Amino acid sequence: MRALRNVTPTPEQLKILSRTRPGVELIRGAAGSGKTTTALLRLKSLIGFFLSRRRREGNTTPLNVLVLTYNRTLRGYIEALTQEQTGSFQGVTLQVETFGKWSKQVLNNPRLVNQKIAEAQILTMGATLGLQPRFLLSEVEYVFGRFLPHDLKNYLTARRHGRGTSPRMEKQQRQDLLDSVIKPYQQWKRQQAAMDWNDLAVQLTSQKLSNTFDVIIADEAQDFSANQVRAILNQLAPINSLTFVLDSAQRIYPRGFTWQEAGVTLRPENVNRLEQNYRNTIEIARLAASLVNGLPIDDDGTMPNFQACTRHGPVPLVLRGRFGRQMDYVVDYLRTNVDLKKESVAFLHPQGGGWFYETMRRLRQAGLAFVEITRKSGWPAGSENIALSTLHSAKGLEFDHVIIVGLNAEVTVHGKEEDDDSLQTLRRLLAMGIGRARVSTIIGYKPAEASRLITYMDPQTYKAVDL
Repeated sequence: MRALRNVTPTPEQLKILSRTRPGVELIRGAAGSGKTTTALLRLKSLIGFFLSRRRREGNTTPLNVLVLTYNRTLRGYIEALTQEQTGSFQGVTLQVETFGKWSKQVLNNPRLVNQKIAEAQILTMGATLGLQPRFLLSEVEYVFGRFLPHDLKNYLTARRHGRGTSPRMEKQQRQDLLDSVIKPYQQWKRQQAAMDWNDLAVQLTSQKLSNTFDVIIADEAQDFSANQVRAILNQLAPINSLTFVLDSAQRIYPRGFTWQEAGVTLRPENVNRLEQNYRNTIEIARLAASLVNGLPIDDDGTMPNFQACTRHGPVPLVLRGRFGRQMDYVVDYLRTNVDLKKESVAFLHPQGGGWFYETMRRLRQAGLAFVEITRKSGWPAGSENIALSTLHSAKGLEFDHVIIVGLNAEVTVHGKEEDDDSLQTLRRLLAMGIGRARVSTIIGYKPAEASRLITYMDPQTYKAVDL
């Protein structure tokens, strides 16, 4: 699978790369602005800086470097790019991992509860609270990710930064959640003599590893929890460089915390924003922007800006018809408009899994080779240039062409209110998926079963095709 590369620094990136000083740096920017590329170029500069400093001091210990990503698919992609950037250095110990895998390894692989069993336990404990199951699980995840065990009482009055306001959680409802679910669930885990993924982060907020890190890059940091950020801070060497790379406009997990709350002190000179969109065409960025127009954006977020793009391309297509006809159109499009020897294609879907069965059957029938990349820990090395992925796993990746067919209501479940947390997350998720494309975007849905997300796409930003 071809990994898109852009390793020539732009003027915006050079300003950031020139600052190879110890301390915390924040790189903000919209989709397509080159945040990850900047971080990896910065990593190369930082390694050179720290190695030179050590040579002057006569320090021969290896430089300890950690690059953290949020999901396994992005981890494989970044590892391929990182090795290309830093492979020539000697005296460097480099790890590229998801936070989950890294934390489990350094804590000697503790026993973890089965996630499905844990979710069933939470739903049983919270059955009397009157919350939708999806929201209940999300809220519990949010509480455990934001607050340390001895600070859970702060949940009662905490402001929900960066989240929708529906469903509302009043103070008594929060107390009921603590009493009926949060505390009993903690007790249940103790009885199982097991931990969950949030516990790993909590343990690392207080436990200092013997091998601390000189340089850490945290990519897609908008989806790290507060406790994960605290854990990262606790594993830094006395003289260090820590870089967070993020865009909260693309946040797809309910984290909701402030940097200060997590223990990060930022000075204005340590905050960088990339404005130019180098990935998307003007047409793709206009479509993505329409999906998130009106959503709350904090200081860490950057709206997709088609005015910051430099290239024109084909107008995105929106196919309206039965799924089989959507696939007929897409297969013909790939054969006539895409050079699969040189260009990459991503089929993205909100759910993945079995929802891809018919897509895979049609691609095989057409003789089009593909690879599944959802939650894969390594970037595929084969010649296939068509990838199948969930929207979540596509975070941070790039493809020449993005295809999102079967975008129906049953795969985009949310509440009815305009400020529903799930609805706002889905709008960001779809905009993020569209923003993975460099050249063209195709979206398809069945009109009788259309997702509400379609209504947020400005008709002026796409061409509708009735099948």
